[in-house]
Order: sequence, then structure tokens, then C-alpha cells
Amino acid sequence: MKKISIVTLGLIAAVSMSAQTALVKEAEKTFKGVNNYASLQKAIEQITPAFTNDETKGNAQTFWIPGKAGFKVYDDMYSQKLIGKNPDLIEMGAALIDGYKYGMMALAVDTVVDAKGKVKTKYSKEIASTIAGHHNDFLNSGSAFWDAQKYPEAYAAFQAYVDIPQNPRLGNSAPKAIADSTAAQMAYYAGLSAWQANMLPEAAKAFEKMMAIGYDDISAYDYAYSVAYQMQDEAKKLEYSKIAFDKFGTQKPEFLQRIISYYISNKDYDTAMKTLENAIASDPNNGTFYYLLGVLYDDKGEKETAKSNFKKAVEMEPENSLINFSYGTSLIQEYERLDEKTGSMSQAEYNKYRVETMNPLLKEAAQYLEKAYQLDNELTNALTNLKIVYYNLNDGENLDRVEKLLL
Repeated sequence: MKKISIVTLGLIAAVSMSAQTALVKEAEKTFKGVNNYASLQKAIEQITPAFTNDETKGNAQTFWIPGKAGFKVYDDMYSQKLIGKNPDLIEMGAALIDGYKYGMMALAVDTVVDAKGKVKTKYSKEIASTIAGHHNDFLNSGSAFWDAQKYPEAYAAFQAYVDIPQNPRLGNSAPKAIADSTAAQMAYYAGLSAWQANMLPEAAKAFEKMMAIGYDDISAYDYAYSVAYQMQDEAKKLEYSKIAFDKFGTQKPEFLQRIISYYISNKDYDTAMKTLENAIASDPNNGTFYYLLGVLYDDKGEKETAKSNFKKAVEMEPENSLINFSYGTSLIQEYERLDEKTGSMSQAEYNKYRVETMNPLLKEAAQYLEKAYQLDNELTNALTNLKIVYYNLNDGENLDRVEKLLL
């Protein structure tokens, strides 16, 4: 019984293996009749089991059959477009993406060992030539996908356009390298597409490619940071901010602010200080640098030094709302520190000290906080602090005005 069982199992395995080979051969016949995207999808569904079967998954033909058919469907639809017909551009692009996807899978396993043990390829030249010949088509398809808000497909098309000239598997068939400016822009579009599709790791990868090449649109680096922020990837947030600051300098102060904020949040004051010292040395008249230095000292608890840096910053950039707010707030904090030291004073001494020393700080603070709100009426923290100022100055009229603005 055991011998019969073993033989039977062997026969079952043999039949199963033959069935998989037959499946590929039958699918090849089906693919020859493919003439539109719908029939392409049905044929791919038929051959899909062979993609994971041990007998057929290492055979390049298994993948090149659907890959070649995908390119053919694209070419047929493109021909229709040339003669004035209106093929479905989305299906046309999808056929191109299928051709590329399965073509690359075929390239990955296209090795044949001859009787002498020499490794050769059987389909690679044809596959590489086909992919390279369609290089520019990926750009057009990416644009069509983007316009149709088919963002995952747009990402795939734009990414393929960037990757194909650099792919060593294509060998001598690879198309000529595209200009860096074009490659960076297409990587940017790939990043945007992936971001819109909520494919955050893919978006990060595309934006990193864009930054490595060197894209000149400053907003693109903000988008990259936003992706890292959504991923809650602190290392990438820091990396992208450094790349942006190195490239654009003070054109957008937020880049350096993010770097310093990272170091402060990690209590790495020495690195933050060194970074700011280098920045100030390169641009000693930049108020933002002194503002950030004030933020650093404030976090360290060195309030007086923080205030002096905020003052220097506001003198350099008097129209900066955040700097006005920070200096005004530091004056309130100084008022509170002085108030804490008056416990041993008599009432008469306190009243005199308050009028001559403390209240002038509040009045000065009011000037900067009012200006901060005028410059940015979304800065409601300025109004909150003005309430403190006018309450302690017993200025009921201004207190009432500020409270109404807060409603």
C-alpha cells in the first residue's frame, strides 16, 4: 500500500507540473488573440497562477508573454490615435504599465544555462529594446493619468520614465539619459502622484530622487517635508530640511527653523548652537537667525539672553510677525520675573516700582504684540498675551477690544 501511495503521489505531482506548463502554452495562444485592454486583462488573469508556480515562475517566457501583449495593445491604441480615433487614454496607459511591469519581471529571470554551463539570455534583447522604444510614452501616459486623477498609475508612469535610462538591465538598449532638469521634474511629478495616492514611502523615495538630482522649485522641498511629517519620520524630516537649507539658504526661513526645532526637541543644544553660529557667520544681518537663537536660549531657560536675541532680531526684521510676537512675549515674561521679586516690598514701594519699572515693560510689550497681530491676524496668541498686558495695566478699553477680537 505504501509503494502504491508513493507512486500515486508522484504521478499527481507530474500531472500538476505538466498542467502548469500546459497552462503557459495555452495562455500564449490566448494572448495572440488579445486586441484590447479588456481582453488583455482576461488573458493575464488566465496566466497568473504560473507566476508563482515553482515550475514556471523562473521562466522568462511566463512573464514576457503578458508583457509583450501589453506593449502590443498600447501600440495598437496609439495607432488608432494617430489616424484620428479616440482610444481610451487610461486603458492605453494601463496597457503600457502592464507591458513594462511584466517585461521587467521577465528580465529578472531571463537566464538560460547551455550544455557547457554558460549562462545566456533568451528574451532580454527583445525586452530591453521594447521597453526602451516606449520610453517617451511613459511621460505622455503619466500626464494622462494625472489629469484623470489616477494617481497610483501616474506615479508608476512617471517613475518608469525616470528609471528606464538608468536601468543596467537594459544594457546597450537603454535610451539616452534625460537631462537632469527633466529627470528632477519627473521625479517631482512621481512624488506628487504618490503623495496624492497616499503612497507615502513611494512619495518619499521619488522626492529623494528629485533632491539628489537637484530640483529648483523651492515648494517641492516643502512637499517632501510634508510627506516625512505624515510618515512621522523624524530622521527624514531633518534630512529633507538640511538638504533644502543647504540649497536655498534663507530664501525660506522655515527650513532652518525645522532643523533647530529638531535639535531643541531632542535637547541637543550644542548642535543647535553650532548650526546657528555657522548661519550667523555666513549672514550676520539675518534677523531670523537671532530669533532662532532666542528660541534656543528660551528653551534652555536663559530668558534674559533669549530676550536680547529677540530684540536684535526684531530690529533687523521689524515686519516679521512671529519675531514681534516673541519679543513682546519676552517682555511680559520679564515683567513676571520682576513681579516675583517684590514680595518683601511695602505697598507704597511696590506701587512706585510698578509704575516706574514694571509697567513700561507691559506698554512696550503691547506695541510689539499689537504689531504682530496687525501683520498676521491669524496669530491669535498675540491677542491672548495682549489680554494679560491690558489686564495688568488696568486698561479696560483695550482689554474689551481685544476680547471682542478673540470671539
